[in-house]
Amino acid sequence: MIGQPFGRAGTSASAIPQGRRSDARVRLHLPARLILLTSVQSCILEDLSATGAALIPEEGLPPVGASAILQCEHIEAFGQIRWARYGRCGVMFEEKLPLSQVIALRHFSDNFEQTERERHKERARAWVQGKSRIV
Repeated sequence: MIGQPFGRAGTSASAIPQGRRSDARVRLHLPARLILLTSVQSCILEDLSATGAALIPEEGLPPVGASAILQCEHIEAFGQIRWARYGRCGVMFEEKLPLSQVIALRHFSDNFEQTERERHKERARAWVQGKSRIV
């Protein structure tokens, strides 16, 4: 459309509310770690975009405004807790993740259950055969 500064018709910079995500998110359900200055928490990575993530921490919600590092598979992203409520929290990353990393994690997530099942079978088989010990 003529007179609009951005590529999508009917959209301008003011159409995207401030403080809201503008990047598409992928739905996940993967174990992750949230590293804070005061603790390290296990959590579930619920969804991810290039600019942030939604998490379900296992041990209570971190304080809004806290600096944090999200670790999941090959992703390590530094950011800040932007919201925390109803057993969930959101992290906004300091630097955007490459889209290729977001997509790769989605593919990993698609096969996670089957991969974990196979990993557990291998551990059990090794333990029964005396090749490994459970710690």
